[in-house]
Amino acid sequence: MRPVLDGVYPDEVIRADALVEREDQIRVLENEVADTATRGCLVLVSGEAGFGKTSLVKELMKRLDHRYRVLIASCEPVGIPAAFAPLYELFDELGDDLRRDIVSGSGRTPVYSGMLDLLKNDRIVMVLEDVHWSDEATLGLVRYVGRRIESTNSCLIVTYRSEELDLNPPLRLVVADLGPVAVRIELPALTKAGVERMSHGVDIDPDALHKATLGNPFFVEQVIRHPDLALPPTVQNAVLASAEQLPSDALEILYAVALSPEGIDLALAESLHPDAGRFLDLALQRRLIEISHDRVGCRHDLIRESLAKAIPASMSRRLHRSLLAFLEETGGDSADIARRAYHSIGAGNAEKALSYSLQAAADAARAGAHRQAAFHYDNALHYSKSMAREHLSATLLEAAHEHWLINTFDRARDLAKMRLRLAPDPGAEARARAWLSFFEGKNDLGASRKQAQLAIDALAGEAPYEELALALGVAAWVELGEGNWDAAVKRGDEASAHARALGCLGVEIYATTTAATARSLLGHEDGVVLLEEAARRGVESRLGEFAARALHNRGRIALSRGRLEEARTWFDQMIDYSTANELDAWYLGGVVTRAQINVLSGQWEAADRDLEMTRGQLTCISTEVEALVTSATLRARRGDPGSAELIIETLQRIAGSTDTDALVMGCALAMQGAWMGSLPLAEATVLCDELLRSPILDRDSSARGLISFWARRLDFDAPPGEPAGPSGLEGKGQISEASAAWEHLGFPVEAAITRAMVSDPDLDSVFKDLRRLGADGVMRGLRRELERRGVKQIPRGERLTTRTNPARLTTREAEVLARIAAGLSNAAIAKELFISEKTASHHVSAVLAKLGVTSRLQAATVAIANGWSDRTASNLGN
Repeated sequence: MRPVLDGVYPDEVIRADALVEREDQIRVLENEVADTATRGCLVLVSGEAGFGKTSLVKELMKRLDHRYRVLIASCEPVGIPAAFAPLYELFDELGDDLRRDIVSGSGRTPVYSGMLDLLKNDRIVMVLEDVHWSDEATLGLVRYVGRRIESTNSCLIVTYRSEELDLNPPLRLVVADLGPVAVRIELPALTKAGVERMSHGVDIDPDALHKATLGNPFFVEQVIRHPDLALPPTVQNAVLASAEQLPSDALEILYAVALSPEGIDLALAESLHPDAGRFLDLALQRRLIEISHDRVGCRHDLIRESLAKAIPASMSRRLHRSLLAFLEETGGDSADIARRAYHSIGAGNAEKALSYSLQAAADAARAGAHRQAAFHYDNALHYSKSMAREHLSATLLEAAHEHWLINTFDRARDLAKMRLRLAPDPGAEARARAWLSFFEGKNDLGASRKQAQLAIDALAGEAPYEELALALGVAAWVELGEGNWDAAVKRGDEASAHARALGCLGVEIYATTTAATARSLLGHEDGVVLLEEAARRGVESRLGEFAARALHNRGRIALSRGRLEEARTWFDQMIDYSTANELDAWYLGGVVTRAQINVLSGQWEAADRDLEMTRGQLTCISTEVEALVTSATLRARRGDPGSAELIIETLQRIAGSTDTDALVMGCALAMQGAWMGSLPLAEATVLCDELLRSPILDRDSSARGLISFWARRLDFDAPPGEPAGPSGLEGKGQISEASAAWEHLGFPVEAAITRAMVSDPDLDSVFKDLRRLGADGVMRGLRRELERRGVKQIPRGERLTTRTNPARLTTREAEVLARIAAGLSNAAIAKELFISEKTASHHVSAVLAKLGVTSRLQAATVAIANGWSDRTASNLGN
């Protein structure tokens, strides 16, 4: 055994910072940083807690020379962080204007553009650590800069815990969004050989150590630092074993550090005890803490968590009071408000917890950090009994709005109901009901309509109120959703006039958007003009969700008219706007609709990426339904395994809806499924008959065109009236013109199907085009239709030798095949390609089917024999 100093091994024995089995990852980092001479780069470094993300970054910093300017900031688990919390660590490196924008909470746009300019004007390596604890504004900054980093000569390195990804939807959304432009480094657990390297020279069984620690480098380090103890069952035991050898007064200082995730001032630590300096030296020797820039912090968050769990409750409250007092005495920036709120709650000081939580919520809302604002408001509401009724009512409304913006719609509705119960008189009750109708609308049109009408009835004869305009606007929105477009125009115009007279621009734009959308659907061209004007005014006036909705609806109008590229342009603008303003509900809605556009235009890899990005995210019912329909349509057209089950699941989700868009999409999906043989014909017949009996198709020529196209495929009765677009041409017998129109509009599947209906069609060409798309399900449906029509000599598909040609695989399927050949499991494939394990399983099944094999081993054998096993899959697929 090596010698032990005071129960601790010398540093040279411990290999935790020696990057054991991390050589490949540091090489990738070095190469990316070196390449910033020609282009900027984004690197996402992930791994479980204790896997060495910080050590990896530190090693990189050691290897950089004078050409690089280094900026490092960390996110901390400080209750609820302030907006742009880690940027406060970089204040000395930032210009006056940028510092002022961060502190003032003037909005995200100036901070985003200021940070991007900083990265453009120098060769910077900027590290943001532990973004799984990031505030919402910082996550938005990562997304904004990450998308534009290539225009700089800087490198942005972002680290996060991989186990937090599925538990943190905002982080997962950002990582998915940046996936195509980022270099991803996933740190694995140590192998047995790696554990043996770390423990070399220590009298401990490396096999037992590997089994006990599961290859976690930090756990390994903690265990080998305590050779005098039995192998600790947890890292917490190992940490506490080291800490408890300190004097009790030293342990109390250590606990104070553990209660401050961002660390504490060295001056504060030294003020806690006359012997604080010696105690800190002992903790440093045991590698429990680190001191940097006059701040003392735990060396690793696993140490902090272990210590924090061991603090007695009474001591915890006393230490929180000391930390709060120090923050109050020293003043500080807006980030300190969030810390004060955190320590006030820990100290059990209700008055200060309420005051600081409300200040922190207002700061976060002003900066557009809606998630942080909502959480701070929820903390404040724990102390609502001490709030005056009027103050509580205002707080409930603000909290409901913040929750509405982050897609926690049920919480927003419940807060609005609480506010309604507080109303002291019928007038206040009616005004509260108007807001309740607004917050109800995302998930329950019927409840929204009811509350809006009650508010309108009560407020109609009263003095003009913003809430009357709002209730009228909500009523108009419900009419629009249920397909009553004339009523939507009438109510929307009335709401807009009330809001304009009161100077309520947000409500005016909200109502104008509804009325203009209804006018457009009715075929009035002034509707498009009014909608574009509402979008322009909304964006210029920074109206957030109201501006995003106007952009969204303008894109939907283009989509309803079959103008895919025009729709894509509007949705790209809407997605960018929603990203910059952290409007996740609208962002997700835009991405889902973009996926629908990509499905229709044959850009199926892009559609896959968009759908994967939104999977598992919290959103509203209409976006959820659109995502299901789009995913089911895509998988059915490709002939993916499980597509029939997904169609059935989607139809069950739509059943009972009063949303006309959902009903039309569901009917079209059922008809496609029946045409392809994935769904019993009877189910499609029932849905089609129900839709034909409703007044929806009488008003909507676009929906009539969609249903007519698929009704014709199944020999169903077409809806009465003339369909819009190419379907109308086909209905008149102008088949060639219809096919050309579909082609011109950018609908390759509909164009190919229609081209197969002309007299003496070139079916080989038709099926070649569909095969190029990977549209196996469509080809199956088309063969069924042609057989039903008595067509002879239908192309029957390909021989086995052709089926095993990788050119039939999509790019994603080719990537999956390469990883099957490398022996990766579905879980490992999912991790490498940043898709869910379920999606990876679907891709594996599709690959096996296309290769004509029945097992992964057979697929690997075919891939290796034909030279298709290159992990880059660069020469596979379409």
